[in-house]
Amino acid sequence: MITLITFVQHCREKKLCQRQQEEMFLLRKNLYSAYGLTHSWSIPDGYDTGIKVYNCVTKKKEALVLRNKHIFTWYSCGPTVYDSSHVGHASCYVKLDIIQRIIEGYFKHNLISVMNITDIDDKIVKKSNDMNCSYKDIAEKYEQEFWTDMDDLGVKKPDIIPRVTEYMDLIISFIRRLEENGLAYKAEDGSVYFHVQDIKNYGKLQNISKTTKEQKSKIKQSDMDFALWKSTKEQGDPSWESPWGRGRPGWHIECSALASHFLGSNIDVHAGGIDLRFPHHENEEAQSCAFHNTNQWVNYWLHTGHLQVNHSEKMSKSLKNTVSIQEMLRETSSEVFRMACIMSHYQSHMEYSKNLFTTAENVYRTFSNFINSCDNYSAGHLKAKVSSDVLNAYLIKSIDEVHRSFCDNFDTPSVLKTLNELVSLTNSMLYSTASSDDRSGLISVLAVKNFFLSTMGVMGLGFEEKNSVSKNYSDVMDILNSFRQEMRVIGIANKNVDILNQCDRVRKEVEKCGIFIKDHGRTSSWNI
Repeated sequence: MITLITFVQHCREKKLCQRQQEEMFLLRKNLYSAYGLTHSWSIPDGYDTGIKVYNCVTKKKEALVLRNKHIFTWYSCGPTVYDSSHVGHASCYVKLDIIQRIIEGYFKHNLISVMNITDIDDKIVKKSNDMNCSYKDIAEKYEQEFWTDMDDLGVKKPDIIPRVTEYMDLIISFIRRLEENGLAYKAEDGSVYFHVQDIKNYGKLQNISKTTKEQKSKIKQSDMDFALWKSTKEQGDPSWESPWGRGRPGWHIECSALASHFLGSNIDVHAGGIDLRFPHHENEEAQSCAFHNTNQWVNYWLHTGHLQVNHSEKMSKSLKNTVSIQEMLRETSSEVFRMACIMSHYQSHMEYSKNLFTTAENVYRTFSNFINSCDNYSAGHLKAKVSSDVLNAYLIKSIDEVHRSFCDNFDTPSVLKTLNELVSLTNSMLYSTASSDDRSGLISVLAVKNFFLSTMGVMGLGFEEKNSVSKNYSDVMDILNSFRQEMRVIGIANKNVDILNQCDRVRKEVEKCGIFIKDHGRTSSWNI
């Protein structure tokens, strides 16, 4: 066993070509099988996208291979709609939205996404009892609120949105097959449980010891067994007829049944927050593999990091430290929040703090001003000496670096770093002390601007719309800026302090309207 582990580690550390990597993977797979190790992962047969993603089974980055080159299947765990969504939920869904947009907008894959809505749950029932209203009223209210929040955050809606209560017959049929295959049993409490001990591959997403799996329970055969169907305990609680009596489905079975119904026996990507990896995703994988008689239901599990408060606490309702999405949006914009999510790798934890939003807002403003500077240069308001050769070479380098970063587990912080360096170089030319009427650099500047906008656009951030003003408004500002500039030149030439003070007064007054005039020697520019 030591020899095997050493050999596998050696294979991981070597930098091999694609063919060698594939051969090593097949060898490793056969070795795992020969030694009876079940926590292995099989690379799918199909189309290699050129992307590498972190694999929580192998604990390293693996090639993202699609079963069908023309269809990319994606399932996300949706909300349990019993209360308002908070910023922790927002960070998860915005980060997943960024990844999906990169897949669709940058890599041009035909992504089909499904996300469930859990509209029946113990928490929903409790809230409906506390408020003396129907569980349906609670679910509908908070689902509508959830979609409003997602729309305000710029998160695209999934292609398919199944609600649990609309597919109860499907869920019951899923459980019945597991029972017929001897992997589910009805316990003394009337509920149906999944028999974890019969699943040799259980714990592949998050290692679970054999001892833990065999721990006995008073009701269940093992403490690790989880509910597929929960018998109704209180009279009057919402329930459905089933072969095991009235009740409602367990949490994990809902996602397995709905995802399998729409996406089949093998799914490309299943995504959610890191807190869902165990037990939710582990249980989903176990029961779905058993249902489909396969060793691998999901090929790639993607998990986003926690949103933390007070440097270490996870933002959650149980800790009573949540901030609602609408509360957050009263303090900052959805664009700034998305920028904060782009600045943080999707797997990393993100600290909810004033410093985070201040930094994100500064980055957003810097980029927004850069677009205005490019437009001012294009309109002739900036007389700058631009070296096309230098800028073109750096643009080519930046395009390559951005591509590598997107391919490397959707490394958005590295993408931002590359764009920031490109923006800094371009700004240094646009605002250099050397003034020039030479317009040969215009094409290079516009090429940088277009690349910047397209790259940020595929991550869901636009700038042109935010910076757009009416034609008349823009013309008036051009006239005012030109007149003020001419007065400054006269004031500087004649050392007339009164004229220069008046020019400063105009600059300060328009700043109150959100318009910033910048002086560059004997020239001036303006931006929103």
